[in-house]
Amino acid sequence: MSLPTNPASPDSSLPQLRVDGQPVPHRVEGRPAAAEDNTVLLSSDVDLSAQAPWATAGFAVVPGLPGGLQAALQAGLAELLREALRNVGCAVAPDFDISQYHRVIGDDAQRHLAVIAQTKAYELARLRVAPALLEALVSAACGQPVRAYNPNVQEAVFHLRIVRPHRADQNPLHRDAWLPRYRHALNIYLPVAGSTAQSSLALVPGSHHWPESAVERTAGGAIFHGVPYTVPGVLRPARPLELMRPNPGPDEVLVFSPYLLHGAAANLNPDATRVSLEMRFWRA
Repeated sequence: MSLPTNPASPDSSLPQLRVDGQPVPHRVEGRPAAAEDNTVLLSSDVDLSAQAPWATAGFAVVPGLPGGLQAALQAGLAELLREALRNVGCAVAPDFDISQYHRVIGDDAQRHLAVIAQTKAYELARLRVAPALLEALVSAACGQPVRAYNPNVQEAVFHLRIVRPHRADQNPLHRDAWLPRYRHALNIYLPVAGSTAQSSLALVPGSHHWPESAVERTAGGAIFHGVPYTVPGVLRPARPLELMRPNPGPDEVLVFSPYLLHGAAANLNPDATRVSLEMRFWRA
């Protein structure tokens, strides 16, 4: 589904969001959750950003894996996406540029969802580098030992996020921590292809310490620009929402708290799909 070209009208009940100073459309539907109080989720949860020099902002762009390892990781992730495309009947070459994913899939919703079903969760063994290397990188970034194992659901996985240009492929504005299985964690965003200042993940700095009353959200999964998602989404804010794209380079990694409000910003690249690695870590 393509995104509208203009933000929602000012008289709508939807938040008027800005990303790097530019207004963005954010059409969210869903049953409102019960009125929230001034509870701050991180006041009672494990805060893996608390000991980091970036604790106030809730995120940092840090150097990636050294010595060609990050490039090897990205090459392996690109091959996973080519594999997923072949599995749905797309005959892509071994050197197919995955930033051109949208040209192969187009607006074929069924085939796109079939790709997403494959890429939404992989066992860590499918990584081309040892998971311990990423665990060490994140541990150094946050100042305490972490591991890529989710004790909430007893699983160790990673995800590929695929966001086509000018389509509603990105999540609505949300906190991952609204889903209990993602509480007490720390996230990374690692660019694989098409990640630019016009497409990379957007977030609201410092919002991991905001009370729940700062936004009204959906009770369950939100419908964002007509697309259903499992995560709740922001319906209305109680304060202005100014998002930014930290935009890590290909040799960098964005580390951020899942309690930050993030998402919502479309891929505005003219002709490149954004592909990124998403992985979560918990206290070791």
